[in-house]
Parts: sequence; C-alpha cells; structure tokens
Amino acid sequence: MKRLLTLSLILILSSSVLYSQSRELRRANRQLGREVLDEAKEHLEAAKEHESVFSDPEFWMLKAQLHLAIAVSEKPEYRKLSDNPIGVADEALQKVQEFDENNVFYLEIQQAMLLLSELVFNEGVDYYNQEQWIKAADNFFRAYEINLFFDAVDTTTLYNAALSAELGRDLERAKGWYLDLKELRYDQPFIYSSLANISMTLGDTLQATEYIQFGREVYPEDLDLIFTEANIHIFTGDIEQAEAILNIAIERDPDNPSLYFAFGANYDKMAQDTTYTDEERLFAFNEAVKAYEKAIELNPDYFDAVYNLGVLYFNRGIRIFEEAEERLRETHDFRQYEEDEKMFRDAWLEAQPYLEQSMEMIDDDDPNLRIVVISLVELYARTNQPDKLEEIRPLYERFYGTEE
Repeated sequence: MKRLLTLSLILILSSSVLYSQSRELRRANRQLGREVLDEAKEHLEAAKEHESVFSDPEFWMLKAQLHLAIAVSEKPEYRKLSDNPIGVADEALQKVQEFDENNVFYLEIQQAMLLLSELVFNEGVDYYNQEQWIKAADNFFRAYEINLFFDAVDTTTLYNAALSAELGRDLERAKGWYLDLKELRYDQPFIYSSLANISMTLGDTLQATEYIQFGREVYPEDLDLIFTEANIHIFTGDIEQAEAILNIAIERDPDNPSLYFAFGANYDKMAQDTTYTDEERLFAFNEAVKAYEKAIELNPDYFDAVYNLGVLYFNRGIRIFEEAEERLRETHDFRQYEEDEKMFRDAWLEAQPYLEQSMEMIDDDDPNLRIVVISLVELYARTNQPDKLEEIRPLYERFYGTEE
C-alpha cells in the first residue's frame, strides 16, 4: 500500500511538472505569434527549468522558430537577443528531427528548413565577401546539406563551399568537395584546375596531371586548363612541353597577359637551370624578358610580371657576380674582374626600376611588400646606394626590427 501511494505521488508531481512546462511553451508560442520575441524567449528560458523539456520536440521547434525570427527581425533590440541566431536555429531544428518520432512537426520543420537554407547561404555570401573563407565554406556546405533534406542536389552551392575552402587553404575539404562535384558531373572546368593545383600543393604531380588531362578531355578549349597544364610542366621541368602548350593558348587568346607571364615564368625557370648550356640559358633569359615585357605591355598594372622581370635581371647579375668571383680566385686577373663588375652592376641597375615600380604598385599592408623590400635592400647594398638604403630603412625595420 505504501509503495502504491509513493507511485501515485510521483505521477501527480510529474503531471504538475509537465503542466508547468507546457504552460511556458504555450506562452512562448503565443508571444511568437504576436512577434514579441523578447517575451517569447523569456518563456522558453523558464521552460528549461524542467529537465524533460530537452527531449520535447515542441520546445526545440519553438526555439528554432524564435531564433529564425530573431535572424530576420528588423528591430535592433530583437537582433541583440542572440549572438548566433542562425546557428542556434540550425541546432534546434536538428533536435526537433531527433525527438519528433511521430512526425508531428513535419510541416513546421519543412517551412523552417526552407528559411534556414536561405539564411545560411546568405551568411556564407557575407563571409565570402569579408574574405572569411573557412566560415564561408562551412555555411555554403551546410546550405548544401539542408537542400539535401528536400532531395535537392545544389551543385552550385557545393562549388561555392569548395572554392571557399580552397581560398582558405583547407585543401583536404576542398579536394573532397571538388571530387564530389566531379562525380556529379558539375559543368565547371575550374574544378579540374583546382584539383590539379591542390594535388600539386600536396606534392602529387602525377595525380595533378591525371586531373588536368581528364579536364582537358571534357573541356579541350578551356584556356584555364591549358594554362594549368603548362604550369605543371614548368613545375616538373618539362620546359619544351610547357612551351608547346602555351603556344596553343596564345594562338587562341593572343591578348591575354597571363599567358605571356606564364611563358616568361617558363623561360625564367630554364634560365636559372644549370643543366642547360650557357647558350641555352642566355636564349631562355632573352625570351623571358620578351614575354614579361609583353605581359606588362598588355597590362601595365601586372605586379607579378613587373616584379619577376626585376628579379630576372637581378638574378642574372648574381650569376655574373658569382662567376666573376670564382674566375678571380683562379686567375687573379683584376682587369677581367673590372669588366665583369661592370656587367653584373649593369644587370642589377636594370633590375632597379622594375623592383621600385613593383613596390609602388602594392598597398602598405600587401603581403608582397616584405619580399619586395628585401629585394631592394639587397640591390641597394650591392650597388652601393646609401641614400636609397636610408630611404627604405623604415620599411625594412618594420619586418626585422632595429639593430642593437
């Protein structure tokens, strides 16, 4: 008898708790309907005093609806009710699906998911525009997942996720999503150049070649894929094959400065390669100069071409200097060294206007500024220009500090 009485008390207490919980949820729902979001939130917070609410799909549905309303509200006081309304709504909707075993809230879930998909995507666009690549990738991929709830495979949104991840250097996720797009036959040649570039970065040139060859089969006329294939050959040292591919690209798009830049980089690498004869390296140097100059002619603001041309001349001076030093040690012929000195100094002075121009082309917070400053400091030191060194000292000290 005593045991039954105890059980009866428990049942009475439980029903009281459920009633209190249900009352707070009804009030929250009523205030949501009136769009009084602050009071709706207060009632939901009050309902959380009862542990059973956390397995109640109605609670999670109201929480999702509340935070979606906060996310789209035009009232500043309501927007302040949550730091992350879209993320909270997303988590709440997942909880509804977990606990709504009888599909009581099926229609409400669908309506909320449609709105959530749009909000998550738009937030991804905002992050992308702010160059917060990883957050953009997360949002785009979540929007893609939400669309799968409606059996919709939104390949464009998945592509946005992959591109954002690649820009954010999250290469493994980017590669996985690009491969998904490849399987889905997404009509975008860029995915193959991205797969190739990512594979190159990860050190797999064989796989990079396979991706680009597959892309070229699907999009034989795409210049970006041709350009990427040439870069792979440049990287692996197959200069002749790179040249042949770049010639094809230039025939198709003769006014594209990027192609001439790639040509310049191709010959630039050959000019630095000691496995070639002196005659071949001199030929490559002259061809690199012409290619870089053509790229600059087509696009005077082409920083990479201007800087690379300066470095090309500077490196030529270094090479002449090193050969002259070695010859002097062997022959002690100071007269010959004086002639050599004029040659390597002239090469460095030819580099100077291009390196100085490249520094003028970039902003003070540009990540390329450091390498340009270092190049100029070395040039001014080697050509004995103390005034120029003093002028650039503040920038140099920004990166390396002052000497004690």
